[in-house]
Amino acid sequence: MNDAKKAYESVSHLESADQERLLLEQLPQVRYIARRIHDRLPSHIPFDDLVQAGILGLMEALHKFDPAKNVELKTYAKHRIQGAILDSLRDLDWSPRPLRKKARQLEQAHQRLRAQF
Repeated sequence: MNDAKKAYESVSHLESADQERLLLEQLPQVRYIARRIHDRLPSHIPFDDLVQAGILGLMEALHKFDPAKNVELKTYAKHRIQGAILDSLRDLDWSPRPLRKKARQLEQAHQRLRAQF
């Protein structure tokens, strides 16, 4: 933990090469989070779009990271990446949440009736 803290202590003051290195270290985490979210989505949502949104979240995490909070960058970035991906999905969605919920309930009722009869 101390090594990680020392490595990330001055993220906001790092040169662009060091920021790029940190960004590249965290890219597998972006792809992992994007894959997990993508698996629960319809197939027409492109995986690459989720990765792009996740990278933006990671970049934001790098700029806003505060090592004084005793949190590792990886943990902090995870939440920012997930949030950025979910925000991008909300921007793409034209329907409000309650409408989606009602559509799911209707589909479930339809499937139950189909199974019954």
